[in-house]
Amino acid sequence: MTEGLLIGSLLVLGGLVVRYMQKHPFYRYKTQKYKERYQSKLHDALEHRSDSTGAYWFSRAIADFIFDFGQRTYHDYHVEQYEKRAESEIPHLYHLRIEEPGTLCQHLVERAVEMKVPATVFGMHMRVLWRGYLVPVGRITPKSVESIPGSAAYYSELVNLPASKEDMQRFMEKTEQA
Repeated sequence: MTEGLLIGSLLVLGGLVVRYMQKHPFYRYKTQKYKERYQSKLHDALEHRSDSTGAYWFSRAIADFIFDFGQRTYHDYHVEQYEKRAESEIPHLYHLRIEEPGTLCQHLVERAVEMKVPATVFGMHMRVLWRGYLVPVGRITPKSVESIPGSAAYYSELVNLPASKEDMQRFMEKTEQA
């Protein structure tokens, strides 16, 4: 009798955990792994600047800003403390070389497709990241992005973002893709 009660309560508890995991933004998207990997690399790079805890929350805030397209998908007091600083750090991230620009661009397009981000929001966010030398746009947009299922609107948004030859040359020099 007690064994049956114990097994039954464990099944109910397991069901509640699975239900929570399906609803929480950390577990809802398959592309969350890209965000976590980026955050982990960024944490390692920032750890020498400040204490480990501060570097963790700061890297989480930056990864959230980049991979959630500037929108909050969940609320966390610690991350919210670092949000403003995270946005101002974007122009300096290319020095850390956390991720190759083409790879980051591809991961962001996959995430946008999965999250169903409006193309205009995606375009504005990618423009911010382009100015920070994190993702290529215009004619230097990776062709691999076009082959992602459901990415047509995002690919055209990337290709149509205005970028002069000088801007592209500067991007190539800063990211050493020339």
